[in-house]
Amino acid sequence: MVKEGSQPTHTLTSFYRPEHVEGTRLVDPAPGPAGRGGGFRVLYDAGYEIDHMQETLFARIPTADEAQLLRLAPGEWVVELHRTTCTADGTVVEFAIGVHAATRFAWTYDFKVPDSANAEGGNK
Repeated sequence: MVKEGSQPTHTLTSFYRPEHVEGTRLVDPAPGPAGRGGGFRVLYDAGYEIDHMQETLFARIPTADEAQLLRLAPGEWVVELHRTTCTADGTVVEFAIGVHAATRFAWTYDFKVPDSANAEGGNK
């Protein structure tokens, strides 16, 4: 569980291929951060440089366990995150599932928009 101060904000569970993390601190069965730089740093040090990721977000009603763990108010929803992280050649190196208290978390994305006026077959 991740907290801001004493207030829980979300859970995040990452899954890795055994051959990518064998012999690293990511195989420690104890939950928690993987140290400075987290799992991505461990992957980088093992030769797997992160190139891109895809995230899918959706809102839902929490389970009773999630409501208790995140200390949610009655009727408060969660946002579930599914993240797939890949290297430049498309190798999947992490899949993560997060459950976030909807009222305590925000996402901000900043990305380039392709110039559709210059795309082949685009309208002029």
